Amino acid sequence: MKLLVIIISHEFTWDYCDNIKILNDYLAGIKDVTVHYGGVSSTDDFHNVENVISFKYKMVNPKLQMSKMFHFINEYKSEFDYDWYIKIRPDVKLLEPFNFEILSDTAINARARNYIGPKKIKYGLSVNGEGSAWGHIDCCFCNDKEVYLELDDIFYIFHQNVINIGAFDNDSYIDSLERHNEGTQKYIFDSRGIPQNVIGLHIEFTKYNVFSGHINM
Repeated sequence: MKLLVIIISHEFTWDYCDNIKILNDYLAGIKDVTVHYGGVSSTDDFHNVENVISFKYKMVNPKLQMSKMFHFINEYKSEFDYDWYIKIRPDVKLLEPFNFEILSDTAINARARNYIGPKKIKYGLSVNGEGSAWGHIDCCFCNDKEVYLELDDIFYIFHQNVINIGAFDNDSYIDSLERHNEGTQKYIFDSRGIPQNVIGLHIEFTKYNVFSGHINM
């Protein structure tokens, strides 16, 4: 299996090295996986983390987060020969390995930011985790049917199939959008018919001290 990890931020600073090393060590321990890295930053500051990883692709792009991602995919997709892709921010710390076997190869796979439905998923929500400064926020409600799913945008995983069906096309349109948040991401993927699959990811968003919580558990 070939995997491309795309790390996106407005800046790369030395204090992100620990988070990146944890991710890299975990991926290096997976059998029969070749891992490459791509980086997108607002300035050419990749050297701050290159004592931990080497970048195969680098892009300097001062635009907002979604534009960074969409431009990166469109710039290099003719060169890609990967099976899976991870989009992640460097201020995300992996607290536990995740399982590729739970992923859908036709969907965006991530924690939920908001969820209304019947699923029970450990570490499936992006707030309410132990230690979170936003522990009082309710973003998950139980319902007999799945009526709403909005994925988190700081860490998601997808297969080459998702690129092939046009999930990241038309980056100039993304540039025109005023807001780049989870709701905008949902609107884009929904409008393009891209399935979204909520999974459990035990991570910490170190910039804001936010941990993963559980869905309906």
